[in-house]
Amino acid sequence: MPLRDYFVAPADEAAPVADATEPAEPRGGARAAEPAEPLRDGRAAEPAEPRGASRFGLRRPVRARAAASPTVAPSLAVLAPPRDLPAVAAAAGLVLARGAPAVLVCVYAARAELATSVRAPARGVASRLAASLGARGLAAEARGRLVLVNAWPSDGDEEPAGTAARALAVAGPLPAVLAVAVRDADVDVLLATQDAILVALPPSAESTLAELAVAGASELSRAAAGVFVAFDPVSRALALGGLRAPRGLREAVEGLVG
Repeated sequence: MPLRDYFVAPADEAAPVADATEPAEPRGGARAAEPAEPLRDGRAAEPAEPRGASRFGLRRPVRARAAASPTVAPSLAVLAPPRDLPAVAAAAGLVLARGAPAVLVCVYAARAELATSVRAPARGVASRLAASLGARGLAAEARGRLVLVNAWPSDGDEEPAGTAARALAVAGPLPAVLAVAVRDADVDVLLATQDAILVALPPSAESTLAELAVAGASELSRAAAGVFVAFDPVSRALALGGLRAPRGLREAVEGLVG
């Protein structure tokens, strides 16, 4: 499947947004958007990550916390190709984990590979969240403050995206990352409820596709941005293990929900 089919719009129908200028209210409250600033390449700034990351996007919104609900933790949706999706999601979760006892990383993709050779010791709240998910029939694993769950339904009777919705509900007030490889109408409903959407593409992706992907995401969220990122085996393992996020991804997530 071409990359364009993953991110630009659902394959069967348009995104369920009546008015693109008024996206669904995000879980963490309203935010205002600012014009994009020039984006710098993160590769030169951190040579220890040789392949690095650079950001793209039509705008760089600033997240405004809602005074009416200050206890609501941030939620972030991530769109990425299936191979990179788990690592991108885990890295984003590590950023949200700063100051939080645990973060749910909900990966919604067929045959998503969450295994890694290294894992951070599970924290108490993360272990309890993983157990709560397990009690509801969702296989989850705690790695440091991250709780990774593959929400792709194994039961053919499960409603589309229903497993992901159940996992997000269990997380309650904790920060959450919803990671999706392919958009469809049901997934778009969940994407529209997140505070922000980050599109992560490999450096080989065409810039036109990247801009279209962010434009599509911005129809669902007031905060949408993109990042080009490539993982080597070490950076992939460290992200999946709940140990370290690549600098380029850290900066991109902080720009959306920081």
